[in-house]
Amino acid sequence: MIVTYIRSSSYNNYGYCQMQYFITYVLGYQSKSGKKADMGTMVHKVMEVLAGLKKYHQDNPRARILRVDDDAIGKFKCPRTELNTDELVNKLLDLSVDAYEAKSPHTFNTKDREEIAKTAWCFLTHGNKQFDPRLRDIHFPEPHFDIPIEEDWAKFEYEINGKKIKGQLAIKGTIDLVTKLNDDTIEVVDWKTGRRMDWTTGEVKDYKKLENDPQLLLYYYAISKLYPEFPNRIMSIFFYKDKDGDPDPSPFSLCFAPEDEQRFLEMLKNRVEEIRQNIAPKPLDPNRNHWKCTRLCHFCKTKWGDTDDNMCIYIENHIKEHGMDETVKKCTRDGFDIGFYEAPG
Repeated sequence: MIVTYIRSSSYNNYGYCQMQYFITYVLGYQSKSGKKADMGTMVHKVMEVLAGLKKYHQDNPRARILRVDDDAIGKFKCPRTELNTDELVNKLLDLSVDAYEAKSPHTFNTKDREEIAKTAWCFLTHGNKQFDPRLRDIHFPEPHFDIPIEEDWAKFEYEINGKKIKGQLAIKGTIDLVTKLNDDTIEVVDWKTGRRMDWTTGEVKDYKKLENDPQLLLYYYAISKLYPEFPNRIMSIFFYKDKDGDPDPSPFSLCFAPEDEQRFLEMLKNRVEEIRQNIAPKPLDPNRNHWKCTRLCHFCKTKWGDTDDNMCIYIENHIKEHGMDETVKKCTRDGFDIGFYEAPG
């Protein structure tokens, strides 16, 4: 299987369902986001804009008007005196929901808006407001990263439809927030609006699990390259819900060591080699009866073209009949270039 980059979502996706990984990251088809996912995005947008306004204030301490130019809500400004007010949060909640609802296939009623607001306010007020970005020293709000892995095993070279692509495997993605604690220490903050569970295994995420969490290790490796001037790097992850989906605010903070960078590279190497050698990706459930297939998977609910097969079954049968290379050649989404990827905004 072709692999040119890894994100935390793609790393986990492969462990969760190989076929979903193949359709998404090799063939280039995107799942439609669910309603809960869109609600989580709305919450994240509020936190991002608050962090951006605080960063503007830090960089322009005498400015009376604070400004951000956001990809979703557009150009936004507010008086400096309103930065720490509840009114500002409520205004951003409305703007965020309206902006994303306009592009979403879902509608969001009063109850949904109340849930979005409740989640955002939980993040802002929990633990004496320790996770409110307005009370932090913002180092970078929502940085994107694209970092090549400079290891021999990370080199790749493929030929797709007569076009050769080669380079170094990269890790790519977006971090919610990086804050500065002192001249030696930064803290990564990651807000999770979903359940506190490993979707691959169904196990609850606790400190022991998080010590080996691919996303946290990937983020730790990324910030060690982005901000090498900070020898101390704290990784904080804030879950809003428990394993069953009920509100249970649970922040966790971990400190990794420099040797964990090598540990991450070994984890990454093993996963990449597994992907490369896979010429017959397996679906989560061969019969597609698992609730994650029937309820969550876009590819199990969407027909392939004019056929009677859903995308997952069609691609599996195509691989069996024609092989991996021919499937990539015939079934890749029009306009998709696996050799080119930008971290999302």
